[in-house]
Amino acid sequence: MELQLSYNPQTRHKTSAAFLRGHSPEQWFREINDWQIALQGLTCFLLPEHKNTVSPGGLLVIFSDQVPAAGKISHPYTVINGNLYIPVDAILTPALSPAEMEELLIWDVQVFHPAIGFVGFDEDDERYLNSFLLPAQAAEKSWDYAHPGMPPVAYLHTISVAMPALELTDLLNDGQITLPLSELPGKRRRRSLFMRFIDWMVRCFLRFLLAIFNIVAFLLGRSWASSVHPGNTGFGGAGTGRTAVRSNDVDEPERVSAGGFREKLRNWIDKTLGSIEERRDSELDRLLKMFDKDGDEALRFAIPIGGNPSPAAGRGVAPQSSRLSRQDTNFNLGKLFESKPVDTWNSAESYMTLLSRKYEAQAAKALAEGDHRKAAYIYAHLLRNLHRAAVVLEEGRFYHEAAALYIDSLGQPVKAAECFEKGGLLLDAINIYKKLEKYEKTGDLYKQLSQEKPAQQYFQLAVDAAMRQKNHLEAARILQHKSGKPEEACEVLLDGWQQGNQDKDCLSQYLHLASDLDKESFPGKMRMVYEQKTPEHKIDNLLEIFLAFKKNMNEAAQDTAIEIAYEVISPQIASGREERLSVLKKMLPDDKELSADIYRYSARKKEAKPAVVRTDQGFQLEQHIKWLAATVIKKQLIFVGTAANTLYLLRMLADGTRKLYSWQYQPLQDNNGKEEQIYAYFSENDASKYGSKLLYLITSHNRRISLGKLILPSEKPFGDKVIVDTTDYPASHLGGLIGMTINAGGDPVTIFSGHNRPEVMIKEPSSGSYYCTYPDQVRLHLPAPDLPLPLWGEGPYYFGHGNRIYRVEREGQTQHLDLLYKINHITATEVTKGMLLMASTTEGCVYVMDKKDGFQLYSEYFAGGGMLAEYFGDDVIRASQFVSKTYLVLAMANGATVYNITTHMPTVKTHFVTAAPVRFILATENPNEVILVDEKGRITVHKIDDKIIVDKR
Repeated sequence: MELQLSYNPQTRHKTSAAFLRGHSPEQWFREINDWQIALQGLTCFLLPEHKNTVSPGGLLVIFSDQVPAAGKISHPYTVINGNLYIPVDAILTPALSPAEMEELLIWDVQVFHPAIGFVGFDEDDERYLNSFLLPAQAAEKSWDYAHPGMPPVAYLHTISVAMPALELTDLLNDGQITLPLSELPGKRRRRSLFMRFIDWMVRCFLRFLLAIFNIVAFLLGRSWASSVHPGNTGFGGAGTGRTAVRSNDVDEPERVSAGGFREKLRNWIDKTLGSIEERRDSELDRLLKMFDKDGDEALRFAIPIGGNPSPAAGRGVAPQSSRLSRQDTNFNLGKLFESKPVDTWNSAESYMTLLSRKYEAQAAKALAEGDHRKAAYIYAHLLRNLHRAAVVLEEGRFYHEAAALYIDSLGQPVKAAECFEKGGLLLDAINIYKKLEKYEKTGDLYKQLSQEKPAQQYFQLAVDAAMRQKNHLEAARILQHKSGKPEEACEVLLDGWQQGNQDKDCLSQYLHLASDLDKESFPGKMRMVYEQKTPEHKIDNLLEIFLAFKKNMNEAAQDTAIEIAYEVISPQIASGREERLSVLKKMLPDDKELSADIYRYSARKKEAKPAVVRTDQGFQLEQHIKWLAATVIKKQLIFVGTAANTLYLLRMLADGTRKLYSWQYQPLQDNNGKEEQIYAYFSENDASKYGSKLLYLITSHNRRISLGKLILPSEKPFGDKVIVDTTDYPASHLGGLIGMTINAGGDPVTIFSGHNRPEVMIKEPSSGSYYCTYPDQVRLHLPAPDLPLPLWGEGPYYFGHGNRIYRVEREGQTQHLDLLYKINHITATEVTKGMLLMASTTEGCVYVMDKKDGFQLYSEYFAGGGMLAEYFGDDVIRASQFVSKTYLVLAMANGATVYNITTHMPTVKTHFVTAAPVRFILATENPNEVILVDEKGRITVHKIDDKIIVDKR
């Protein structure tokens, strides 16, 4: 339950302070002057205008000995518990116990204002009255030459209005002035609410009358049909037919007359009901014209639009009106969620589209001018895009309103807590973090409030949660840096080394921490880890980590590490593991004779083995990581994978040089207790210019993981910096993602489809959002796929869906090409003639060329019909990639085929056979080189021109 102020006219506490309204000291001193008391001893605190600003909204003055008379204080305040000031005629609900008071009142002085809210002050916030005074500089003037001054002005006798001269164009009414929206010509205005209610009642009655006539017409029609066909009564023969003719001849004039009357009545009712729609359309026309002349004024008459019902849509239906009412364009939470009846204007879609564009333009203008509240009003009240409104409010530092939208309407409590935290409302943020079980963040905020005891309690809860997930590194980090318990952190790291999923990282972190705590006892701790804390199967890893940490050890610790290394490798070499001799080089890097000794020893022990000539290089990815996606950026191979709640990025060169980076993320579990699965997709943009690609991370729970921009720095031997952007750019769209990429300017581009209506839109930061439309202005309707599609090109953009290849320009112009078969995937490359695309379908592959004059098929279907089954067991194409402007590589079950694309009909260049199905095809900047990665993590680098050309089959 929230603490609130309740007005009670029966309550009158003792006056201890006064609240002075106003924004300037001049207003405050005017009221203080009326008190007629000594100013010594008065304590003052500035109150903000509201929670989200630092502009002064009033002054709290605390009395010491003298208190002014009751009638001279406009807003008297009393004090509770010695440090909480509330109005004298208010009470706190619910009542607080002394213990609750102590926990809540954490500042030196607190003020609970009915409008501003709860504000806390430290002693440093106290202001003296003389701090509001600034003496003016003395003006050095000589009065020796003073003159009597100007003579008095003549008395005022009359006032008249000067009539402007009339122009000819005014007489001819050439330039008409647009009237206000409320003044529609030729229409009778009814301004009172009562008359509008009467109109509404009349329309309801007319609709009811029209429905009654339709029912009567239906019943009369059935009755007439029965008289025309009396055969239903059981009589037959020729006489029945004659009777029907006579009946028809007699009843026809009466029926026509009745039908004509009903038709006239229906037309009259439709005309009466339609008049209001005509007036509404006319009103909307005026509104659109006003946007072109005075956008700010037009915005005051704007009506809400948007397809989805929202809290801003009101409750109930108000009497219909044909006039737009004037509104305040300042964002207001109370008005947004009020439940009064609303008169909804259901106009043509063209009006809604035009208004939407006008609203978007006004919102952009308001943001450019720094008026975030007006922009939030447009998004929330008019466009009903509450998420965008919340983002705008947050950018404008209106954190309280933004948090209210996030938590009450958008269901994003974490964002709400972040807003509360930015706005200094730490207790509100703490309450949210507690409910979300974000214990570490809760502890951080308690520590920020100097409440050490609850902070430590929640840090311990965070440690327990990390241990339940077997995340020993996270638990140790909290113990070391948050709880200040490095010894306990060491114990947790040792436990992770013994039985955790992050064993190597845990031991490495333990060595750093234990060495920093006590360098003298560190050698003994190393011996303890080796003898007591290391399982047999981790002995080799222990030795590698000790030797890697050797440069950070003192002399005694280095000697201990060498002793342990000798104890480990001696029995291993004796048992035949001669490769362990290489460890000696790391142990004794300064021994120049060691390499020669190892070589002579190995030469005596090794048996002669036949030489194996390899034309291709091979490497192996780490087996404990589940690899999800791969790409090439600046000649560097980039792999992304996950293991134990950690996202890994592997940076690798074609010669096998590699470096591994990692980031932690918070996993979730479904209702069955199973952890969510992560899917990763790289954008297909050309990264040679900016060195960056988008990485889309989505889970099996439809949760998007956003870690921001992951930057791999420029360093040897890799070369240039690499940026992998995991930012969730589609989060601001009210729809499903179709594809994403980076345009020629380095900005993210997304193509997405709406949830309710699958209308496809394209969004670029520089140009906004556009509907994808065909040349005849028909919009592209396409449901969002379960997983994003590759988006090729830098504008226009290409993707395949169903049996169509789509091309979308930067401003939404759309074309497509229908193929005969369903598309599995497409790949593309730019050539001299235009964009060359290869579509892999269920019945083979085909080239498509996009020139300036449109799409056209560029080849017959190939690589289908079982022609590759003799090499790879089947002809299912699992991946495809243009590795240069000469070669196309298709991946099969157990290998890949290289095609020469310079001929009109693709010809087979060569085949590569792999031990497992190929998963990734990576094209380096070498046009004659391709890298294949199979499902078991084996990487092979192939030189295409070194292979024998295979004849076309």
